[in-house]
Amino acid sequence: SSHSIEYWLRSHRSRRAAFCDMAQVGLKRQLALALLAAAIFTFSKRLPAANVQPPRFALRVCEKCVSRSAGNGYNPKGVLQQTAKMAAEAGWPAPNVEWGKCTGGCDYGPTVRLVKGDIAIPVAVEGMTEDEVSFKAFLAVQSEMEAERAFGLASRHIAESSADEPQPDIEIPA
Repeated sequence: SSHSIEYWLRSHRSRRAAFCDMAQVGLKRQLALALLAAAIFTFSKRLPAANVQPPRFALRVCEKCVSRSAGNGYNPKGVLQQTAKMAAEAGWPAPNVEWGKCTGGCDYGPTVRLVKGDIAIPVAVEGMTEDEVSFKAFLAVQSEMEAERAFGLASRHIAESSADEPQPDIEIPA
């Protein structure tokens, strides 16, 4: 019986020691995370505004619509690329122009979709028709005039969204 009590005391002490060791590891981990968070917060306050990149925008021409000759076979990509080039040279916001996947609007094609960011989130812009807002794409882009309309509305949206973006506070160390 004294042997079993001694065994219980030894096992109880080792459990308590293990628990204390785990608690110390947990405290050390919390301290390390707190220091890391403080360092990131401090460093981020010192980043200059020039390092803040605006989100990337692109106009995507539905490749399926063009390959299926939707809208009497008009391909708006060339006009959009030329307009983007001229806009960039003039200092206006100019989204990239690229091929895109099907938007589901081939009956109203060719379609052109404005997307935002690295994961290409579709964007509805002011000036779109109700159907275009529903598809989040410019529909029936069947002429140069329609392509330029899509580009103009997209460019205006980009300019307005970059003006609306909050500018980071810059803290200059003393």
